[in-house]
Amino acid sequence: MRSLIQRSVVVGLVLISCVLLVMPNFMSQSLVIVFKEYKRAPDGKKIPADPAEIRDFIRDRENGLGLYFPGADCKPQAEKLIPAERRCVLEDKYITAARINEMAQAHPDLIEEFHTRVLPNGIERALSFLSEGDAKHLKIRMGLDLQGGMRATFRADFEKHLASLKERYLPLIKDVETKLANPTISAEERTNLTNRLESHKQQLIISEERKLELLQEAKKIIDARLASQNLTEPELRVQPGSYSIGVDLPGMANSSEVLAKIRDTVTVEYRIVNDEASARVSGFDAEIAEIQKMYTEQRVDNEEIKSIIARVTQKAGIKPDEGKVFLSWRRGLKPGSPSLPRGFVVLGPLQLDGSDMASANANHSQNSSYYEISFVLTADGATKFGDLTTKNKGKRMAIVWGDRVVSSPNINEPILGGVGQITGDFNQQDAQDIADVIREGALPLNLEILSVSFVGPSLGQESIFAGIVSLILSFVLVIIFMVGYYRLSGMVAVTALLLNLLIMTAVLSFLEFTLTLPGFAGAILTVGMAVDANVIIYEKMKEDVREGKTAALAIADGFDSSLWTIVDSHVTTIISAVILGLVGDGPIKGFAIVLFFGLITSMFTSLYVSHLIFDWAQHFFRIEKLSIGWGMHPKGEQK
Repeated sequence: MRSLIQRSVVVGLVLISCVLLVMPNFMSQSLVIVFKEYKRAPDGKKIPADPAEIRDFIRDRENGLGLYFPGADCKPQAEKLIPAERRCVLEDKYITAARINEMAQAHPDLIEEFHTRVLPNGIERALSFLSEGDAKHLKIRMGLDLQGGMRATFRADFEKHLASLKERYLPLIKDVETKLANPTISAEERTNLTNRLESHKQQLIISEERKLELLQEAKKIIDARLASQNLTEPELRVQPGSYSIGVDLPGMANSSEVLAKIRDTVTVEYRIVNDEASARVSGFDAEIAEIQKMYTEQRVDNEEIKSIIARVTQKAGIKPDEGKVFLSWRRGLKPGSPSLPRGFVVLGPLQLDGSDMASANANHSQNSSYYEISFVLTADGATKFGDLTTKNKGKRMAIVWGDRVVSSPNINEPILGGVGQITGDFNQQDAQDIADVIREGALPLNLEILSVSFVGPSLGQESIFAGIVSLILSFVLVIIFMVGYYRLSGMVAVTALLLNLLIMTAVLSFLEFTLTLPGFAGAILTVGMAVDANVIIYEKMKEDVREGKTAALAIADGFDSSLWTIVDSHVTTIISAVILGLVGDGPIKGFAIVLFFGLITSMFTSLYVSHLIFDWAQHFFRIEKLSIGWGMHPKGEQK
């Protein structure tokens, strides 16, 4: 009896947890819509938003908000720095990213995409300890073939890439040519310098093959970065004809989110600080305050920031040969202060980049309360880094992450051996983000945004309907067979099957899984595999009953004897699912994930839950005759 209670407690806890994880998929959701404060005219001027236009959009049932969310009432609601006239919240069920995307794309000058989002419900907030954010999202998303999503196309800017290469290699070429002009150098040294010169010049030649190689490298890096963002179904394609990369992200709520994820693959650069020129840009406190306000209020306007930097460059008289003006980021003096732009700094030409790095890790600093990044350079990078630190001893070297100067340590002595540290006022997340970018690789070339568009369901609502009908039909047919053939024992199998689907859905919800049509196929296959386990058990029980064993003994032997047969059959299929998940891509990986977790939960429900139900039935009803199929005599003899 004690064992029964303990096993029942385990099953009860699993079921309660699964119900909590599945519920957010069916609860009402709150959608926050934020409207823009201004839009830009073709000439770049700001045009303040018209409150009347916002009110008309909210009230319009034919072409405004009602077109995308019929019957929903969006109530004005202020939040922090966003007034009520620019923000409203509506309640609705089954709010999909497709509808949000469609609305944002149709009104790009009205809706602030970055802040328009679905709020987490109470369960998701309560489980925030399972996530790094303020909530643990527990909703299964639909793939591009079911609900649409965002499609972004990035075109390689080889002109800008070549300009970057020239900035990096022309000074090296000039330095080598100067050394070659010296008639006193030895023949061996002249040969080495000539080879180095030829190698530098080759770097400035971008052939067609090299262009395709760079595109493939960029695709690989973006794919790795998206995978680390917990996206299960991203699809990337290299389009050689247009030198572009297409990125499909199903279930993304807005184009800003897509671009933010792609831009996480920013480059890491290493430049020498021009201290003399930097001193001339140190007094622009009003401009820094203006930029800080944008980030604090989360209304960053990149065009405005570029304009401010250009204005500072002009006022300070920074010439091109002195370097470029960058924003220097750091945390405030108070504990817990956010990292914000705190000043301007002038940096010289590019010296090293992410391609010179082999690996990196974030570690807690032994000399302060902050974190640091330990890195290992490639063989070529170690040589260049050693030369750089030797020539610039006593100067500062800036580490530029994207367009942010995140650290500018002093070069106290030459750093040889290919190992070093990046220090600064980094918290753990900052350090981990930079280490991830270095480890995964920097983009090998500049990519410009060619287009960002909303993608409607490629297979339409018929595909969703067909997938659901297939799943329901397979389930109904299984029920008819199991109950019709195995009678009351078949009902136990059906109960276990229902619990299997519940647990599998809960796991996928916890993983924020993106469901596609192949995912439906994996779920249907799971239903068959789950029933197959019960069939094996029941046939063994029928054999024992025919041999004259009691119901209790037949139940115990049926589960014990079938254990390894079921485990073997499931494990072999699980191995196949793991291989598909590792080598597959896109929908194939989705199919493998559903199948993998479906098989795991199938073993739990068929071997553990079904056994528990039979044991409770035996405990309460003292079963003498098993209702487990036609043609069985009450005493175990055939009619």
